[in-house]
Amino acid sequence: MIETHEILVLSSIRSGTDRLLVRALSRTAGRVTLSLPLTHSQRSPLRHTLFRPLALLEATWENGPLTEIYRPRAARPTMRQDSILASPAKAAIAIFLAEFLTHATAEGELSEMAFDYIACAVEWLETAQTGYANFHIVFLFRLSRFLGIQPNWERQHGSGRYFDLDTAEFTDRIPSHRAFLEGDDANAVGQLARLNFSTMHLLRISGQQRSRILRVLILFYRLHLPGLPTPKSLEVLETVFA
Repeated sequence: MIETHEILVLSSIRSGTDRLLVRALSRTAGRVTLSLPLTHSQRSPLRHTLFRPLALLEATWENGPLTEIYRPRAARPTMRQDSILASPAKAAIAIFLAEFLTHATAEGELSEMAFDYIACAVEWLETAQTGYANFHIVFLFRLSRFLGIQPNWERQHGSGRYFDLDTAEFTDRIPSHRAFLEGDDANAVGQLARLNFSTMHLLRISGQQRSRILRVLILFYRLHLPGLPTPKSLEVLETVFA
């Protein structure tokens, strides 16, 4: 059966001398693996250069009950990403998020609502001209909801409050482990939780603070998604936004 799917490219590696193996998220089929020929022809209905990290495509392939690796017949972009390709900062964000999503969605379960959130976020990044230095932070904050691990951001004002990264909620008592935030770090949680892509430029932080927040977020995900590694592209992203 020939099917057409909306996909988000996560990664690609060469397979042999003439093929490309692609990992992607499908809006309706979850995680998929694609195998396609390497071709530079502009007339080809399946140009392998389209399959770059975080690319949004519409791909057509034949689906079967025992198929594990799909061989697409055609693919076309559903959204141009000229800005992401031209900007080193945006390209660094795209590579980081694609790597993070590769591991965070390793189980293959992803709702259509989650896919739509990611697609809308990529579209926002593409069209943003300024004020996107905190994009990846806000993206990870909001992604937790779609992965079923959204923290309880609600808190009561007062002193002696801690945010427990393990239980994902505020507490009046110091946790018995070291994975918690306190003081300004704990207060920042509530502030960050209220941000969205349109308001994130209001958060004025240094590169060092941004790096600190990002690493705390990755720690949170690693606590709640066992086996999740620290992305290899993290250091490059931190350097770009230092």
